[in-house]
Amino acid sequence: MSETAPRVAIVGLGTIGRIHADRIERLDATLVAGADVSADARESFAAEHCVSTYADHETMLADAAIDAVFVCVPNSVHERVATDALERGCAVLLEKPLAHSLESADRIAVAAAEADAFCVVGFTMRFSNLTKRVATLREEGRLGSIGHVDVDYLRRDALPGEGRSWFTDPELAGGGVAMDLGVHVLDLALYLLEYPLVLEVTGVTRSEFGEYDVEDSALALLRCADGRTISVQTSWRATRSPSQRCVVRGTDAGAEFDVTEPDVEVFDARTTVEETLAVDVDDMHLAEDRAFLEALAGERTELAGTVDDALTVQRVLRAIYDSSDRGEAVRLAEYR
Repeated sequence: MSETAPRVAIVGLGTIGRIHADRIERLDATLVAGADVSADARESFAAEHCVSTYADHETMLADAAIDAVFVCVPNSVHERVATDALERGCAVLLEKPLAHSLESADRIAVAAAEADAFCVVGFTMRFSNLTKRVATLREEGRLGSIGHVDVDYLRRDALPGEGRSWFTDPELAGGGVAMDLGVHVLDLALYLLEYPLVLEVTGVTRSEFGEYDVEDSALALLRCADGRTISVQTSWRATRSPSQRCVVRGTDAGAEFDVTEPDVEVFDARTTVEETLAVDVDDMHLAEDRAFLEALAGERTELAGTVDDALTVQRVLRAIYDSSDRGEAVRLAEYR
């Protein structure tokens, strides 16, 4: 890696790639290149950020001096881009989920383990100040023993691309809203439980509002080691108010928050008193990208989403789909 500011490239110049580009330019790093199959995306990205752009990531990796690559392409392309970057010694921030399939995710995990560079996965909700505050309550023992986490990520009317984008193509995405939104809150719940062993998953997926071959709604119940549980609800077009909510239930206290809101509500088990903790709503992507760049400098953070964590999430996603198809609970040991 360069002794000066790290040189960063982005593969996939759509919405999330541009979000990362904006944050990189606000941090101690140099955006040097971008790659995308779309000529229009390349042209507008080059004009906005004054960097070289390429039609494919292979040419970019061969042509440009790069320390780190942000992988922001459709899920089915994750494996090819991430492994190529890792083989060239580039650190990788891979947008969630790890891959479009469990088999592809397994291969990425092997490549990451064998690479000299490191790879993290973009579980953005970990970087919310509210998540950090609840994790601190957990570490301080304020919550006692956490037995259940309830999460949801519900949009009111926000189907990606109005049903005509890669998000609703099962070959490119690997699934629907569970892959798109559910992955965020799955990781959030597992993270706050400190990634327990998941034993069994019951899932139901539904396609209710569009002519596409993926689900727009999903529900799941996870049974973990030591009797702990997680419930998950996600939808692109929920017939209720939008929400990015997390409820943590402990033996001494519980905590409830929405990553878009400024407060954490704390419920003490010994009284009926409810305490409101004011927390600044922050830029989660900026915090995530800062932590990644700090890791490049050798300052790793526990907040970073590891490939092992992402592989667990991928197994749970597979179990949700299989459980829905079979109409029964699925043991996660089936996928290890």
